[in-house]
Amino acid sequence: MALAPLQDPRVGALLGLSREQLMREMQFLLSDGTRYGGADAAVALAREIWWGRPLLWISRVPGMTEILRKGYRWIAGRRSCVAVSCPSER
Repeated sequence: MALAPLQDPRVGALLGLSREQLMREMQFLLSDGTRYGGADAAVALAREIWWGRPLLWISRVPGMTEILRKGYRWIAGRRSCVAVSCPSER
């Protein structure tokens, strides 16, 4: 397994995605070519590392995959707000 930051231009070229698409969600590419994005990528990565098992187990609870996806999208949508004040939603 090898990890590379989404900002690395080689990652975009390998996955065939633009910078905007890469910044929208984390990507996880398996050696067999299978690709996962967002919360699904986090769960797929959890299968590969022992300390990720709790996330894997939680994802198997009925309905949790969709909750994880919505949570991931919510966090990813606010990713650029970490260092600055973001406008509140109304």
